[in-house]
Amino acid sequence: IEINSETEFNLLQKSKEYDNAREEDTDSKFPEIVKNIALIYKELGQKDKALAAIEAARLSNPDDVGLIMTAANIYFELGNKEAFKVAMSEAIEKEPNNPILYYNLGVVSSDLGEKDDAISYYEKSIDLDPTNENSYLNLVALILEGEQDIVSQMNSLGTSRSDNLKYDQLKESRENLYKQCIPILKDLIAINNNIEAIRTLMNIYGTIGDNAGYMEMKNLLEQQD
Repeated sequence: IEINSETEFNLLQKSKEYDNAREEDTDSKFPEIVKNIALIYKELGQKDKALAAIEAARLSNPDDVGLIMTAANIYFELGNKEAFKVAMSEAIEKEPNNPILYYNLGVVSSDLGEKDDAISYYEKSIDLDPTNENSYLNLVALILEGEQDIVSQMNSLGTSRSDNLKYDQLKESRENLYKQCIPILKDLIAINNNIEAIRTLMNIYGTIGDNAGYMEMKNLLEQQD
């Protein structure tokens, strides 16, 4: 049986009901207890106390990723995305092969306007877990964010020779965005025929004039109904 104090150990050692008494190192339950306390504080809306409890626990358990993640989640709920990102980066140092950590960093980096970082995090998440559908979808959505600005510029142009030249350049930039997304969407569709990915790829093929690709996705979409 597990003994939690020296006094209890000494008493049971003298008892005839137990033999082979020995001392062993076991994993501390302290981090888990603190996490539960922090969650209680969080539910009560006392997030400052929750963070204080976690920080105190980390003094003796600096490598506990669970504590780091609990703190990160509270930072996120408080809207402190910079602190969330710092905590998540620290968690990645402890668990560099955890795809969820990279995915979460991708989400927050995107919210902070750090597009290149977000793309890298999503790509790393996919590399570590090729079945994470949200990583693919978020990556495509992030790449396609640039489309709105391009379309706005295209719509603002006139009919002069220079405007026509600019229009063609913008059209090419838009198509390049689509071409970045095509292999990502194909990889996702290969996993489980994700309907959102099929629709997006169908629309991309339609826009760039790939009729064969459009019909392939259209037929595939109809098969999912």
